[in-house]
Amino acid sequence: MENGFEEDEGGGRNASLVVFSRGFDVNQWAFGEGMGRRVWGLWVVLLGVWSGAAVLAGCSAGARGAVEQEDGLREVLLEDKGFTVNRPPEDASPQRVASFRSAAAGYSALQKGNLYEAEDLLERALGLDPRNPFSYLYLAEVRFQQGEMKQALVFLDQSELRFQGHPYWLSEVYTRKGLCLERLGSAEQALGAYRKALEYDPSNRTSREALQRLKGSSQQG
Repeated sequence: MENGFEEDEGGGRNASLVVFSRGFDVNQWAFGEGMGRRVWGLWVVLLGVWSGAAVLAGCSAGARGAVEQEDGLREVLLEDKGFTVNRPPEDASPQRVASFRSAAAGYSALQKGNLYEAEDLLERALGLDPRNPFSYLYLAEVRFQQGEMKQALVFLDQSELRFQGHPYWLSEVYTRKGLCLERLGSAEQALGAYRKALEYDPSNRTSREALQRLKGSSQQG
């Protein structure tokens, strides 16, 4: 053997390189291979831990986001309750203020059961400002108490258009729609209206109880 190559019988060079034994130990190779497996296994474990931590962090962030969203909705609803027929917008024109006052008087008459007086005051409010959402809302209540459900729904549709951006009042509109639809015998549509009311205001007790009642009736049927 010369220069690390084997000579064949013909005196030529064998093309295969001879591995020198100097500095090489089979036991060391076996140990290194085993260590490699153990290191690789450790990396797999660590990756699993990191992945799990990332998932938990994502879930925690999602939960925090849901809580923050719920708190935000609660604040909006609380603020929205301050928008009432007795408190016209600060930037309202004198005519709009007069419309709100007339609608407030109509609502007061409605609460006392004076339907004709309420109707007259609420229609006057509409004449002063056709954009007044409370006029439509309480005229719908007048029609509801008069047993005119279809006409009540027409007023509620108009009220819904003018209450955009006010989730508390939109929830009230859909609650009243549900009540009208129940009276008309449209249980499925009423369920949809109550669900919509709860989307706008999850704390709407009237819609929640009506929804449970209708579900219970359908199950018994």
